[in-house]
Amino acid sequence: MRHIGLRDVRQGGAQSRLRLLAPLRYLRVHNEEKARYDFIIPLILALGGWALYTLIEPKPPLFGEKGLLKFARDLLIMAVPFMVGALATVAMASQGPSLDSRPPGPELYLDGQALTLRQFVCYLLGYLCFLGLVILGATVGAELMHDTILAWVKGLPHLKKTIHAIGTLLLAGLLASFTVTIFWSLYFMTDVINRRARS
Repeated sequence: MRHIGLRDVRQGGAQSRLRLLAPLRYLRVHNEEKARYDFIIPLILALGGWALYTLIEPKPPLFGEKGLLKFARDLLIMAVPFMVGALATVAMASQGPSLDSRPPGPELYLDGQALTLRQFVCYLLGYLCFLGLVILGATVGAELMHDTILAWVKGLPHLKKTIHAIGTLLLAGLLASFTVTIFWSLYFMTDVINRRARS
């Protein structure tokens, strides 16, 4: 019997990916309009939100009890377990004509194969859980490292501003992607999943 290790998730062909990064396979699902919600709209929102944050004065604080990171962290602490539960519900639900058929509308493909509605929703919710955990880890890490980084860049105001700008841009990008993907999943859960599926 072959030993199964972490590099055991296949994505078509001989290439493999780390098992723990399997939720990122969602980004490889192809659809006529999906790229718009995966990349284009989140990028526009991220750049717009980051520009707004950069221009307004006084800026809302990032750290502390009234900081943006705390609000994001509190939201994710509630949202991520809910999404994990939703993923488990969809993945383990009984077979039926709706979930296990191809959804109406444009086909959804992964590695050249059409996905059922259940498969796509599992990839979608898995990606949301993964993204939520990454953002949660990033916000906790930023809070923990804040004082340390301030000590490192003491006396280097330009470096401090650069780190702050890059950090806020990354946060805006992650939150924009998370938010748009949530609305995309709500569309599937409330509209597409209730349409008559194709066999």
